[in-house]
Formats: sequence, C-alpha cells, structure tokens
Amino acid sequence: MSVAQALRQPWRKLRAGLLRRWPAEAQARALMAGYRRAGWATRWEQELRLRICPFEEVIQRVPKEGIVLDLGCGFGALSHLLAMDSAQRRVIGIEQMAHRVEVARRAIGGLSNLEFLVGDIHKVAFVPANCIIMNDVLHHIPHDRQIPLLKKCYEGLLPGGSLLIKDVTKSPVSKYIWNYIHDFLRNGNLPFYCLDAAILHALLGLVGFVTTMQRLDEGYPYPHILYVCNKPATGEGQGTHNAAAERS
Repeated sequence: MSVAQALRQPWRKLRAGLLRRWPAEAQARALMAGYRRAGWATRWEQELRLRICPFEEVIQRVPKEGIVLDLGCGFGALSHLLAMDSAQRRVIGIEQMAHRVEVARRAIGGLSNLEFLVGDIHKVAFVPANCIIMNDVLHHIPHDRQIPLLKKCYEGLLPGGSLLIKDVTKSPVSKYIWNYIHDFLRNGNLPFYCLDAAILHALLGLVGFVTTMQRLDEGYPYPHILYVCNKPATGEGQGTHNAAAERS
C-alpha cells in the first residue's frame, strides 16, 4: 500500500460510517420533518442518532410485511423509519418514558401503520410478532433480566420470526470506552451492562435462536454489532449458528 493510499484509508472508512450519505436521503429528511414541533434538544438528538447509528442496516433486515415490535423505542426514530419504509408493516413502539412516547406520537403524521405504547418491556404483553427489535437497549438492562427478556422475545415471535439486536460490544476497547463515555454524558450515571459478543451469542443459542452476528462499526467510533436471531419455524431444529462475526 502506498503512502497516499494509507492516508486515504481513514477517510474511506468515515465515508462508510459517520460521513455516509444515507442521513441526507429522503427517508431521513421525512423523519426529521415529523420532529419539527419537538424541542430543539430532541431534534438535535434525532439528527445525531441518524449520523452515529446505522439504522439503514437494521431496516433492510426487517420483513416488509407483518407486525414489528420496537422495544425501548425512545423518541421513535427507528419505528418511524420502519413504518415509512413499508406500508405493509404494522410497527408498534414500546417505551417506558411517557414524555418520549408523547413526542413520538406527535411525529406520526399520516402513518396509519405506526403506534406507540407506554409500557415496561419486561411486563407489557407482546402481541405475536413477525419481528422484534432492540436497538441500543440491551446494554442498559441488568444481566439478571437479560435472559428472561430474551426468552420473552422468543415466545412472543411467530414461528420463523426474527429478533434483531443492534447493540455494542466490548472490542475494540477504544470504541467501547468511547461508547461508555457517550452513555455516561447522555444518561448520567446509568449502569452499563454490555456483554461480550461471544457471551451474548451463546445466550441467544441457549434461548433457542439460530443467530448470526455482523459488525457494523467500520467508520464509526462506536462498536456497533448486529445480532440476527431467527426463531425456527415449526419442526426445525434450534440452536446457535456457528458463524463468526462479519464486517458489512
């Protein structure tokens, strides 16, 4: 590799992550239009999340039809994007903080396939779903509650359904530390229960999911990783697919 190529390498990675074009495309602009009546801090946060979180990588793995549950949906950015992406999806966002749900509901506009519920994801009953999503949620849940929640997701999915977990992992250490600092500044002294990717992968297999992992952190300062967890259709075997983490 030449010196010029080596110097261009970090720039190319940033263009695949933080500087990618997707946040400026039609769906992202339509999302932000829905938040125009929200406070400036909320609008700024949603714009930042569009840049630092690979939403589009999650969306493309969600079935175009059926019921989709977005657990711990916050202000509803991903839920809105999913509903806009396909009118055949019925998207239900569930969030414990009522003020966030209020903001999310005001941003719905003309989307008839989207709704938001106030509720504790550990307690609220799930409607049978084709897909369940947890986007940067699991690392805020205490370890002793993670397996019961994963089991609840498994039981709440229809046969052949999928659980998508976009979370962070502990490597590389520099990105893990940066993510911890970000969460501390954003949420105060909120506990951080991040699991090593191999451990979570094994736990998902014990629950019954057939799971593959894909790293999504190229070009980002955050150690993004996506777990695609499939519930076997009736009659199929269960367990964890022995797949190494891949880079997108």
